[in-house]
Amino acid sequence: MGRDFRGLYENALRGLNLLLFGSHPRRTHGDDSFHFSYSGDGPENVLVNFLAEVLFLAYQKKKQVHALDFIHADDCRLEARLRLAPCGSVPKVDIKSVTYHNLRLVEKAGMKQAAVIFDI
Repeated sequence: MGRDFRGLYENALRGLNLLLFGSHPRRTHGDDSFHFSYSGDGPENVLVNFLAEVLFLAYQKKKQVHALDFIHADDCRLEARLRLAPCGSVPKVDIKSVTYHNLRLVEKAGMKQAAVIFDI
């Protein structure tokens, strides 16, 4: 949920980090970053690909995305520097993928909302 697409993508990252590392993840520090850019045919497509990249970084590169420095964010494109730190712990759940199953972005009372289902 977010007032704009930046807020939506930031909160999606926050939610995924809660799933992966728990409600009280160890504070992460690091100055490593990764440039992420994706253009899709809609916000659902952008969101799925962004979260898939976060999963790849966590499981394959052992890096936690702890913040985003936005360059551009709208309904069809996200470009940002993903700020990375070494994973403070092993992910608590093994997520195979982000799915499109029942994924739909809606706007209610000026807030963009999305429900994402992960394949575990």
